[in-house]
Amino acid sequence: MGGYGSGRYGSQYVTTDGLLFLDIRYLRKRGYFATGAKPGYQATCSVEWSSRGEPSGNITLHIPGTEAPYPPEIELVYRTRTRGETTWTDVREQVAIETTPCHYGGERPWFLCPRCGSRRAVLFSVAGRFRCRACHRIAYASTRESAPDRVIRRALTIKGRLGGHTSGSVFDWEPKPKYMHRATYARLCDELSDLSYESMQEFFARFGKREASLR
Repeated sequence: MGGYGSGRYGSQYVTTDGLLFLDIRYLRKRGYFATGAKPGYQATCSVEWSSRGEPSGNITLHIPGTEAPYPPEIELVYRTRTRGETTWTDVREQVAIETTPCHYGGERPWFLCPRCGSRRAVLFSVAGRFRCRACHRIAYASTRESAPDRVIRRALTIKGRLGGHTSGSVFDWEPKPKYMHRATYARLCDELSDLSYESMQEFFARFGKREASLR
């Protein structure tokens, strides 16, 4: 498998950004579990990751056949190595699956974290082991953002919807895309204006505090 984060365990990673992960919702939508629906039959599937257009890892899944919608467990088969090393380590690990009923019928599958046993939709790879965020002590990037960072991220998202960042400031309006309704365009431009005001308020608040500390 390898790839970013495969050989570092513990505290260097604060957020999930750049980590390889397995999402059971993705596997369900892609029909991975349906391929092993015959009892006594084991399906073999693969998942691949890429970063900036380049392969960053791959893993093989062994899914046992069952008459139930989901198997009781799947097997992860991959190789991992510490960054900077050339020796690969083969890994074969069983990950249990548990289901809960949905409000409108059917079942929702969950991974059971191999370390703590908690239900998780996503397992992340750190040091070549797929575990939950709590076990790896990592958080989503958005939870580590400051208030100004969140403002900028939202402004960039809006700029992307408006066709890209072609103006001088992240808060400047872009020309209306041909496919976009005028009401939607006006709403997004108003939100950019609000974000610009919020950013200025944050700046003046910080500047004022610094001025006070210098007196």
